[in-house]
Amino acid sequence: MQEAMLDFVQRRLTLRHLRVLEAMHATGKLSAAADLLNVTQPAVSKTLSELEKGLGQTLFARSKRGLHATVLGERLIALGRRLEGELQRSSDEMRTILNGALGELQIGATNAALPQVLPDALAAMKKAHPLITLTVRTHALSDLIGELRQGRLDLVLARLPPHEMPADLEGQMLMRQPEVLVISTQHPLAQQRHWSWDALQGEAWIGHLPGTRTRALHDRLWAKLGLPPPANQIVCGDAMLSLALLRRMPLLAILSRPLARFAAQQGLVRILPLEADLGLAELSVWHLRSPQSPWVAEFKRLLASAAREVEAA
Repeated sequence: MQEAMLDFVQRRLTLRHLRVLEAMHATGKLSAAADLLNVTQPAVSKTLSELEKGLGQTLFARSKRGLHATVLGERLIALGRRLEGELQRSSDEMRTILNGALGELQIGATNAALPQVLPDALAAMKKAHPLITLTVRTHALSDLIGELRQGRLDLVLARLPPHEMPADLEGQMLMRQPEVLVISTQHPLAQQRHWSWDALQGEAWIGHLPGTRTRALHDRLWAKLGLPPPANQIVCGDAMLSLALLRRMPLLAILSRPLARFAAQQGLVRILPLEADLGLAELSVWHLRSPQSPWVAEFKRLLASAAREVEAA
């Protein structure tokens, strides 16, 4: 039976089969899947029957609530999504080549990489290869990981512990980013010499979005200090917006050390001598374990070089 299943997957499984499974998973009903694919319901039923017969396995369980993919069904749906992503990616890359580019590199990044490491690496890559198209996406981390696994991205830069990453991804640590406490240079307290958390707790702060890891660690820090979190806050999840706010208003914030140094060099903040490291993970770059293009390998090298320069600054 196992040999017959492998033979079916290798010789007869098509993208059309996988698209039917995805439509059934998305809608939970044969009729709705048919509407989504613009085919008849008998055609969807026939495709599902063909798949289940060829594989010798049930791919969807039926219940009063609709259709639910089995374990094997979920694996095939994931395969279909990955193939769709690779097809879309190949189409985009061919378009860039036809427009005169040598190729394309798709990069996903969170706030941690945006101020210095990523821009420095992008500039170095463009200088070395002017005709490479570099695309950067800055969605939520969960979306970036999904696009990476589907082949829509080549790399993702993020601060996430390795044990929380899917097993099919491979990571490389770039740099530690301990947090530090900063105050706007325009703040009335900015020139003080002596500091205490008690005195600063009642000032205006930049906070972090509820439900995020950073917010939980901020709350834990205040609990360890025996103080409630500041009530006077502007809550946001964007590093660039935080810098813009620090430029315009008398605020306090806890930032990663590289970002804080960057802001201090711009004259936006003063770094204060109070312990504020939250214990977030190192900045790392992640990609699929499957063979990577030479562009990915070179960009990883440039990222590592940029990270070393930022740390040494």
